[in-house]
Amino acid sequence: MLQDKTYIRQTRDLILSERTRLLKALENIPTYKTTRLRQLLLLKIQKPGLTSRDVFDACIRQGLMIRDCSSFECLDGEYIRFCIMHPEDNTRLLNILESL
Repeated sequence: MLQDKTYIRQTRDLILSERTRLLKALENIPTYKTTRLRQLLLLKIQKPGLTSRDVFDACIRQGLMIRDCSSFECLDGEYIRFCIMHPEDNTRLLNILESL
């Protein structure tokens, strides 16, 4: 797999295009402020009363795994973190985030 340059290029292109799509979509959801990390996206929850645990639980119920960052000492407030996934999963995640 690591020797397959076509696979590596296609995977890289998919991740980059999905990251761009997610960032653009998240700009239109005022509940979250987005911070882009290398392969991860970090979202600060800005909706009063909505916690990172609430978002985590909603995602788990739909079969998606994200990180509840409430235990991170360096983060002040409510944050979640997730990686770029397959397009279908990214769409499902966006739908969950929009619904909260």
